[in-house]
Amino acid sequence: MKAVPIFLVSITPPNDPDVVHLPLLETVFLKPEIGLERYDGIILTSKQGVEAIETIDPQWKQLPVLCVGKATQKRAESLGANVLERSDGYGAGLYDIVMRRYSDRRWLYARPKVVASDFAGRLRQKGVRIDDAVVYETVCGTANSDTAIPADAILIFTSPSALRCFTSRYDIVPTQELVVIGKTTAQALGKGRRVHLAAEPSVAACIALAKQLRGGTP
Repeated sequence: MKAVPIFLVSITPPNDPDVVHLPLLETVFLKPEIGLERYDGIILTSKQGVEAIETIDPQWKQLPVLCVGKATQKRAESLGANVLERSDGYGAGLYDIVMRRYSDRRWLYARPKVVASDFAGRLRQKGVRIDDAVVYETVCGTANSDTAIPADAILIFTSPSALRCFTSRYDIVPTQELVVIGKTTAQALGKGRRVHLAAEPSVAACIALAKQLRGGTP
């Protein structure tokens, strides 16, 4: 019996031959003017943010960093950054970390054009000095996609942008199982759709859940 196919909509391909990557997203790096000398640290919420600021000014690694998620931390440290702390994968966790230990510092938030959490605005309301720099944008790719998506497929969405780009080309049918990386992506699907939320906000956790749903071994 043929296994139910799993499709991943994300920027980065999975390190799993059992999962089909749908490359519907592209990252556009931006070049804002950033004066790093004004800051005591940098906040990064994705691997794309790390790559973007590296292209803007490689000296960013001289400042300590707060990260969202294991993948962001791993990429930042691979480039030589000193990661002070990492949140559990959500912006709300960063808010708590900053308020507990680093509220007296001035922060640069190297962010995407569209954010899922306004933790920076909440920090500013508490008097924390934090500036936003829009360093990248996630857009829908222009390449044609001729991949057929079966009606029994399991679909993994890693962000609201991934969902938006998928639905601009495909229809989601009721017989497909939907796995999402976090609550914000689940909310983007709207009410009335049954979704499965990964145990933690990571691609690996999404894939493990998808395999459980189809009856395989994670």
